[in-house]
Amino acid sequence: MARNATLLRGALLVDAGVFLTAALLNMGVRVPLGFAELSFSVPVWQAGTGEAIIGVTLLAAGLTPRARLSWVAFWMSALGIAIGLSSERVQGAARNIHVVMVPLAIIVFVLLVWTGRRHPSTTRPQGDAR
Repeated sequence: MARNATLLRGALLVDAGVFLTAALLNMGVRVPLGFAELSFSVPVWQAGTGEAIIGVTLLAAGLTPRARLSWVAFWMSALGIAIGLSSERVQGAARNIHVVMVPLAIIVFVLLVWTGRRHPSTTRPQGDAR
C-alpha cells in the first residue's frame, strides 16, 4: 500500500507541474527550449488563473497524505480539462497540453481508487473496534 501511495503522490506532483506550466503559458510566459520556444499563441489569463489554482491544489495534495484534498484536486483538474477541451479558444500548444492532461488525470483517478484514498469519515483507524 505504501508503494501505491508513493505512486499517487508522484502522479499528483507531475499533474501539478503540468497545470502550473499551463498557467504560466496562459499568463504569457514564453519558455525557451534552445531549439524552439514553448508558448501559447493566444494566452488566456483567466484560464491561467484557474490552472494555477488547480495546480496549487494538486501540489498540496501531492505533498500531504490528505485523502479529501486528493479527491478535490482530481475533480478540479477533471473539470478544468473538460472546460479547456470544450473551448474553441484552446488551440495549438494549449490543446496539446490539455491532451497530455487527460491521461494524467486517468492515472491519478486509478491510483486514488487503487490506494483506497476514501473520504476520511468513511474509514476508521486501525484498531478502532466501534
